[in-house]
Amino acid sequence: MRIAINKNKTYSWVVLTGLSILLASFLFFPIADLLAQEDIADSETTESQSTEDDVADNSNGSILIDLNDEIDAKRDQLEDLKKKTDIYEDSIKTKQQESITLNNQMALIDLQVVQTETDIERIRVEIEGLNLELEKLGIEIDLKLDELNYNEEVLAEFLRLIYRYDQQTYLEIFMSNGSFSDFFDNLRYTHELQGNVENALVETKLAKADLDSKQASTEEKKDDLSLLTDKLSGSITDLNSQKDYKGVLLDDTKESEETFQALLEEARREQEAAQAEIGTLEKKAREKLLEEGVDLDIEATLMWPIAPFRGISAYFHDPTYPYRKYFEHPAIDIPSPQGTPIRAADNGYIVRAKNAGLGYSFIMIVHTDTISTVYGHISRIDVAEDEFVVRGQQIGLVGGLPGTPGAGRLTTGSHLHFEVRSGGIPVNPLDYLPAI
Repeated sequence: MRIAINKNKTYSWVVLTGLSILLASFLFFPIADLLAQEDIADSETTESQSTEDDVADNSNGSILIDLNDEIDAKRDQLEDLKKKTDIYEDSIKTKQQESITLNNQMALIDLQVVQTETDIERIRVEIEGLNLELEKLGIEIDLKLDELNYNEEVLAEFLRLIYRYDQQTYLEIFMSNGSFSDFFDNLRYTHELQGNVENALVETKLAKADLDSKQASTEEKKDDLSLLTDKLSGSITDLNSQKDYKGVLLDDTKESEETFQALLEEARREQEAAQAEIGTLEKKAREKLLEEGVDLDIEATLMWPIAPFRGISAYFHDPTYPYRKYFEHPAIDIPSPQGTPIRAADNGYIVRAKNAGLGYSFIMIVHTDTISTVYGHISRIDVAEDEFVVRGQQIGLVGGLPGTPGAGRLTTGSHLHFEVRSGGIPVNPLDYLPAI
């Protein structure tokens, strides 16, 4: 009886063990077998595609190496050009400190022409470098897209195999394991495959983040390229203005120092007359507005009358201003192409809109009981005196090219002369404008 009971227990243990193995086989189906079958079925296609991908990757890798070399060469070239520009800038500052003579002005213009030509070359090299970087980013983005597509295909294949596994019957699962050794080999492979899938998921996320970063960088570089293109156009305009100025100066002076000094004196009188007229008119305008009870609302800061894309060429009371020995520079000069629209810096009342023909044309606006603005070298006036304007309204066009309407005497190129006055006294406009 004891023996029979032991036999029954032994039989039960065998049955349970068999069921456990069958259940384990269900839980850890040998995906390796299916993968092997898929590999055999698709081996020719996979090998062919792999070969094409390897060739493409090697080709792109070679291109990227060449692009990196070209980009490094452009950076070295930019550094050399920057050093040259700095040398010319120092020479210009030295020349500006010397006495104002015709020969001095000719030499100064020549230095400015060479500096501008160097700056143009620098911008062109910078544009070429940006285009190379954009080309490089394009290739890197394509590679990342290929990587993402490959990872997605691997994950899709895994899910497809899991689905096929779910369709197997218990008998098929049991028969697929020829031995315990096969079972445990497949179990180990299954764990490895699961680990690979987890890695693929992580790599896919990283690749996607890297792709997003490269695409964002591409858009930023495109914006930089657009700004540089505009800057190049402006520098070419500056170069032409400098050459025109030299030609006009030679024509006006007939290469005579005496005539040049007479022109300087005429320019000084013109500026003094304009400043005196502005001061007188501002006082009368404020008295008139006070009598009429006009209250002008303005913002906390003024807006830029033109966008300062090309910086500032002369600052308030600039020590390097070429004519400072004759008169202080009571404004900032904002370089901009001839004909650029000028906007009112804020709501205000047009006190003066002077069209001086080929002389110095300007517009003056009173904004509050203390602040007023002046816009000089106007090539076209779009407002009338005694009218009100609103912030951002177009009031005229930029001038300043030698020999053009509104430019006045001895102007060096197209720009806006922009003054801010507080209580009738010129103050630094940068204290009232948004930072750039």
